[in-house]
This record gives sequence, structure tokens and C-alpha cells, in this order.
Amino acid sequence: MHKIILLVIFCLAIPASIYSQEQPGTKYWIYFKDKGSFTSKTKITPGTIAYETGKALLTEKAIQRRLKVLTKENLIDFGDLPLEEKYILEIKKLNIPLIAESRWLNGVSAYMTSAQMKKVKALEFVSEVSAVIKLSKQEFVTLFDFSFDEKNFLLPRQQHRFDYGKSAKQMDAVNVPNVHDINITGKGVFMANLDDGFEWRTHQALNNLSILGEQDFVNGDGNTFKEDYNKYPEQRSQGEHGTATLSCMSGKYDGKLISPSFDADILLAKTEYVSSETPMEEDFWLEACEWVEMRGVDIITSSLNYKIYDSPYDSNTYKYSDLNGNRAITTIAADRCAYLGIVVCNSIGNYYQTPEPSITTPADGDSVISVGAVNMQGKIAGFSSNGPTVDGRIKPDVVAPGVGVWVAVAKTISSNDSTYKYADGTSFAAPITAGVCGLILSAHPELTPMQVREALRNTANNSSSPNNVYGWGLINAYDAVLYWGPVWSNKPELEYKDDGLYIRIFLVSKEVIDMDAVNFSYQDQEGKKQSTAKLVDNLNEGNNSGLYEAFIPGLNPADKIPEFEFITVINGKAAKWSSKSFNR
Repeated sequence: MHKIILLVIFCLAIPASIYSQEQPGTKYWIYFKDKGSFTSKTKITPGTIAYETGKALLTEKAIQRRLKVLTKENLIDFGDLPLEEKYILEIKKLNIPLIAESRWLNGVSAYMTSAQMKKVKALEFVSEVSAVIKLSKQEFVTLFDFSFDEKNFLLPRQQHRFDYGKSAKQMDAVNVPNVHDINITGKGVFMANLDDGFEWRTHQALNNLSILGEQDFVNGDGNTFKEDYNKYPEQRSQGEHGTATLSCMSGKYDGKLISPSFDADILLAKTEYVSSETPMEEDFWLEACEWVEMRGVDIITSSLNYKIYDSPYDSNTYKYSDLNGNRAITTIAADRCAYLGIVVCNSIGNYYQTPEPSITTPADGDSVISVGAVNMQGKIAGFSSNGPTVDGRIKPDVVAPGVGVWVAVAKTISSNDSTYKYADGTSFAAPITAGVCGLILSAHPELTPMQVREALRNTANNSSSPNNVYGWGLINAYDAVLYWGPVWSNKPELEYKDDGLYIRIFLVSKEVIDMDAVNFSYQDQEGKKQSTAKLVDNLNEGNNSGLYEAFIPGLNPADKIPEFEFITVINGKAAKWSSKSFNR
């Protein structure tokens, strides 16, 4: 990772001169001096009260993910500690409704009049109050029909494990079916999608996904679907965009739509309010990042971009000079997520290819995988934003299909659970890329965010000459999955036959596999038994990659399957698959 994201960088004050421009109801961030008994100078090491307080807020999954990138000694920092509740109560006593609360920023946001702002600023525990200008979210190019000849649009059907229907073209473009064919499907990976809501319960391609939790940060409840009676009234289209992006990442309905990581576990966060362009949404995005991080997600995808501000604050729009990866709340939050071990994918934006780079936030983040859009022939979409960042970093990082992408349509729009459409936008390239990241981590759970990014970049089709239109190029899921070494299937295929159990699993490598050294062992009541697995389906890649088979005699479906493992050595490195990880 290029930089360490510490909490000292979370000072996002707008210059005081802006106060002269403020209107009643201006949004502010209120920063606290400390966290009660904890200050920025508090020693936070294993065994201290501060360390254990911060650690207690994390799930075991979050701890283990952090330990991929941090040592035990620096696992917890000041940003992890809880806010001082007394400070929050004191602000509420002033009849100031809060919008968002952030441990990472050590502060809260709220709309305030000038008089309220002065009262808050005078509070002893407040270190700073900074105005936030009005946000106007980007208008996405999404969900409209194309007038093309579909016969020429779809590739000839190839034989694969699944029937991708009209999503075949977008999956073929990034070589996902070949990964699914070796039974790598995102199992064991924990992903989060931040968007405008999700009608996942009422669509056939989404209602069987493993959704482990959801949170509406706009209305402060646990539902991400459109709600008629809400704190903020919602338009019919609320959740349409998120439903579509979720379907690009993990949708699955055979013959209709299949996306990369359909076996992943998922968290959903509603952070975008469709009905109006308000200044709250960046705060909700930040809150969502804190929420999913502490629950242990491995990957965040978001197809939301923040750049343009409405009049009378248009003079305070993010200028190109601001896009250095250290300016916007969302960018800093995204980079902190990466620092804590999360792969972050974000659409680069739909502001077109322009002489002055049109990149947006949080895609300008140093550690964010920003994703541009190409058509199915690999040509850049005209609307796809370009880089570099103002400090000269190449953006986008990679590109993926974003023109004519087959997506699920929310029931609130279609009135049924089985409608799909072609859609356009970098909004759909990002979740496809995140889904591919899920395949990479499913095969190599030990990888860090920067290693996942390296695999994506260095196996993309423009890796030899990256630029600010295509980045490192169109991603290749199969090559990226194999970039860090040989891979096994997520789970084996089991068949009871011949008075025993056949166990078949794919072993795939870029290097030569010694078939005689692919060993199988299992433990029964008599002790450890060992044999050599047999290659029964060669992938014809010239290195003995393929489906390997082993046999345990004397088992029937009523018997408990003993623990077993496959192991081999390739180029001096052991590659192992154990049944202990079967339900990882």
C-alpha cells in the first residue's frame, strides 16, 4: 500500500471564508477534542484498556482480515475507539438533529443555523466545526433499452458449467465462465455493496443470495428496500440502481443471469437518497464503511460518485486540483478501508473523456480500485471518466464491461420478479470487477487488497502500457485467479458409487503439475490413509491442470465423511486443500 491511513488525516475543514456564504441549514461536521478518557496520544497496545475497547467492537472476521495487513500491536488505533456519548448528548440538548456519527472522524454531522453553529463551537469538548457544501450526486447513465441487433450482440454459446443467458457476453468478456467451470464461485468471501437500496427479496436472480445483513443509513433502519413510510419519502426508483449493481456482482438465475461471486456472503447498505440531491450522502457512505468494516467484509463495491455541487455552492465544487486522494470524506474513508484490509472497488464516474481529467471521488483514492467502462468489444465507453489524479497517479486502474450490461430490474419498476434489461454506465463495470475480486479471494483468501489489485492489473490486457483511459486494461478473471499461484476448487464434487465415495476437485496451475505427486489422504478409525489422486478430466492447458479424483471405500450417504485433504508441491511450494476449509 502506498500510504498509511492514520486518523490525523481526517481533518476536512472547509476554510472559514465559506461561512460568509452559508445559508440557513448549512451542513457541518463537528469534531471532538478527544473520546472522553481517550485522546489521540493515548497508548493503544495489546492489553491496554483502549486497545481492548476498540477490539471489542470488531467481529472475529474483521480481526482476522486486519491481521493480513496489520500486526497484532497496531491492530487498533484511535479511530477504532467509540465516540464519547456525553458529547453527543450535549449537542442533542441544543435541539440539533444529527445526520451521521463517525468513530473514524471523531465527530458528528448536522444541519445547523449560524446561531446553533456558534453555540456548538463554544462547547469545551469541540475542537472544530467545519461547513460542508451542498452535494449534487452524479446522474448515472443506466437502465435504458438499446436498439441493436441482439443476434450480432451475443457470442455463440459455449459449453460451460452454467447457462449465463444474456449475461454471457459480459462474463465472457472478463473470462469468468472459465473460473466457474473449475468450481470457484466466491465461496468464503464476505462482500458489501453501498448503493441506493436493494430489492433483492423480490427478484429471482437475487432472492437466494446469502445476505447476512443490511442497513439503511438514510432512514436509520435495517431495511434497504423501498419503503413508503419513511423519514425521507422515497421515489419509485429508490433501489433500482442498487438492485442492478448487486445483480452484476452476485446475481444468479440459470439461463437468465449469472455474475461472478454468487456464492459470496453479502452485506447491503443504503447510502444514497434518490429523491433529492442533498449534502448527507457522503456522510452515509462513510458510516456504511465503518459498519461493514467492523463486521469483517473483505470487499466493498460502490457505484456512487461525488464531485459536483449545486448552486449557490457551485463555486465550491470539487475542482480537479482537489482530486489528490486526500480531500473528500468518501475517498479518505475508502483508503482507510483498504488500510484495514478491505478491497475497495468504485466506479470512476460517467463524466466523459475530457481534456481536464474527469475523475471523481472516491475513485481518486490511492488504494481504491477505480473502474472504467468499455463496450463488449473492449473499446472505452465515451461516458467513462478519465484520469490521472492531480498528483499524477494513473486512473482508472482497470476497465470492465459497462455498455449493454444485462442486469436485474427491481420489482418496484417492473411489477414482477423476473425482468432484466441492458444497462449502461461505469456503475456496472465496478460490481463486475468486485465480483472478480471475490473470485480471486475465494481462491486465495490470504491475499491483501494491494495483492488483489496487483493480480487484476498485471493480468489485464493493457498491463504493459497503462494509461489514463483504460488503466491497466480489461480484466481477466481466470488469469487473475491464477496470478498468485495454483488454485483448488472452492468445494469438491462428491459421488457415492462402487460402495464408496468419489471425491473430485480441480487443481489448476500456470506451472506444470506432477500428476504422481497429487496426494490424497483421509483419517478414519484405523488411522491416516493415503493415496494418489487421479487426473480424470484434463483441461488441456499443457501442464496437467484439471479435475482430480480420489476414492474412500466403504462409505454410503448415511456415513459421516472423514476429514480429508489434497496436497501437492508445485515449483517447491506446497498447495493444499483441506475439508476443514469446506465451510470456510
